[in-house]
Amino acid sequence: MSININKKQLWVEDKPFSLLSGEIHYWRLNPHYWRDALRRARDMGLEIIATYICWEHHEIAEDQFDFHGKTDPARNLVAFLDIVAEEGLRLLIRPGPYIYSEWVNGGVPDRAARYHRLHPEFQKASATYMKAVTDVIKPYLASQGGPIIMLQAENEPDPWPHIYETQLGMGQMSGIFQDFLRQQYGEIDKLNALWETQLIDFDQARAVIKPTIKSHGYLNRYLDFIRFRHWYTGEVIRWTVDKYRELGVDVPIFANVYMTNGIQNWRQLEETCDLCGPDLYPSNEFQAGRDQYLEFMHLLRYTRTYSALPYIPEFQAGIWHGGEAHTGVLTPNHYSLICYAALLAGIAGWNWYMLVDRDNWMMSPINEWGRIRPDLYQTFAEIVTIFKELNPPELVKLTSTSVTVDTLHKTARLEDSSDILLGALYQADIDYECYDIETGKIAKSLLFYAGGTWLSREKQEQLLDYVNDGGNLVFFQDLPTQDDTFSPLNLLDLHLPEGIISQRISLHLGEERVTNTASFFSYDSVPGEAILAERIQDAPAAAEEMQIHCDLPVGNRYIVGYQQTRGKGSIICLGVRPEREIVLAIHRWLDVAVHSQARLPHINSALFRRGTDYYLIAVNIGDDDCETSIKIAPELFQDGQWTAENVITGQEIQLDCKTGRLWCYLSRKNGTVIKISPKTQ
Repeated sequence: MSININKKQLWVEDKPFSLLSGEIHYWRLNPHYWRDALRRARDMGLEIIATYICWEHHEIAEDQFDFHGKTDPARNLVAFLDIVAEEGLRLLIRPGPYIYSEWVNGGVPDRAARYHRLHPEFQKASATYMKAVTDVIKPYLASQGGPIIMLQAENEPDPWPHIYETQLGMGQMSGIFQDFLRQQYGEIDKLNALWETQLIDFDQARAVIKPTIKSHGYLNRYLDFIRFRHWYTGEVIRWTVDKYRELGVDVPIFANVYMTNGIQNWRQLEETCDLCGPDLYPSNEFQAGRDQYLEFMHLLRYTRTYSALPYIPEFQAGIWHGGEAHTGVLTPNHYSLICYAALLAGIAGWNWYMLVDRDNWMMSPINEWGRIRPDLYQTFAEIVTIFKELNPPELVKLTSTSVTVDTLHKTARLEDSSDILLGALYQADIDYECYDIETGKIAKSLLFYAGGTWLSREKQEQLLDYVNDGGNLVFFQDLPTQDDTFSPLNLLDLHLPEGIISQRISLHLGEERVTNTASFFSYDSVPGEAILAERIQDAPAAAEEMQIHCDLPVGNRYIVGYQQTRGKGSIICLGVRPEREIVLAIHRWLDVAVHSQARLPHINSALFRRGTDYYLIAVNIGDDDCETSIKIAPELFQDGQWTAENVITGQEIQLDCKTGRLWCYLSRKNGTVIKISPKTQ
């Protein structure tokens, strides 16, 4: 029986499964309640559940294992697998070696925890465990007619340099870090040239794990440390996947990662296995602030650029003891909010972690006795119903806008101006895709550059190809004129300004006039068509004695940027700070469609299509309930033969087909889904 990932779903023979599941840890529950917990999950509408297998728990002596409950009924993995099959559920199995899970040593025995994950001693111990657990689960693989449809290799791989400092070569002794540098550079002279050092041998190289000193030498050392972490985590997944394949696992294998790109390179990991996605645990209702919401949405959009199935392996359904200090009390409203937000970003599936409470875990919809917490359970069941109505794997996201993503930029964070751009798009309610600057996925007609002033040759060439193929590439004040070693490289032939001024101006974009109050570039001359601005009056003076002086520069004109045709497309350098009105004006100026846009700045929306139907997903990040209008692409509905309804309540929604505007009610910190369908005759 074949099992594969295709069209953003998992296929078992000819039957597709959307990856919507919930985590249940059998060995931490009384076996008497296993069946009750599984049935509550099924009653919720789920077809799939997930579980870790804990190496440290099942190992009763060194290299001796109990998977049949001989020493403890909670160790009876075989009985649990039988019950899962009897209840007609499918299973995502997560055998480690590491599982974390608030368990001693993250789930590995003491002797293994003494070594980092690529250490021969760790791999030797792991290989024995992996063979033992694979022998148990193989008969339950879907390829053998069993319930296991996917297996996770390892858990959030991390070199933990602060723990394994000596073994890795981060201290005074050499280790795997120096081996990595030797492999990367080959010759010590090449390393010395970039690090601005005079080392005799690679073993003398020392890591820089924070960019405290800003010289090019230290910055290159810092970037090499980041590259090492990405390489290390990739090798951990590669070794683990290869071992499970060697042992006979023939279902898809996936990996999970931290929410940030700082430790793992998500795309590289998915190239190593079948699927990779981030684990997400935001604060209640994003109370940590707007930036947390922006990062949450941006990174979920990024998964769409590389993943065959944009997926969240661990999606918050409760929190570990101690974690509530960060998240606060997690409410039913919170769970609705983050699920609607994930759907808006374009996610096609997730695994709720944890669906059932356990030791060191709380605020889940089902408790450890298989009893429901009504307020949470009802919310989760409603989300399952909405998920099935939407069928996210089949939705086509409608947007003409994209934003660049470079993993090295996001990890290094040497320049954080990308957050300003994301904030402007959020305020304007412009939905966007992420454009992977390394692979060229996903390309849209308008691309905003959200990187730094340095970019590798290969990635500059990728941007040049995008423009030559007909794309419109917009730069603001970060112009990549250096490569990723901070040496001069300007393949895009971007022109730097003669001056930078900080005054209030009116910017001219075709017929558009937009006010900008931050600093702006001032050019003497530019290639292509100049973009002009003029000085406007500052805010009224507090006293009249300076009024004449303040009015003197009003009307001064500046060249603040340019638009230059390149191939079939254009490069636009706009030397201003990206703000809400500016990104909106750019869309109007270039005649780029905004497929959905809310009237209020704290409402986010996105439009999707499936067959002949459209789905509008909207999220209210504000603190108040509101009734608002959302304008959707009017050209889609001008024939007037359309109706709209709230998917949750079934209530009819007012839709003006001529203007493309509809009106809806949104609760605070929550979301909704509106279905727009052709009228039936």
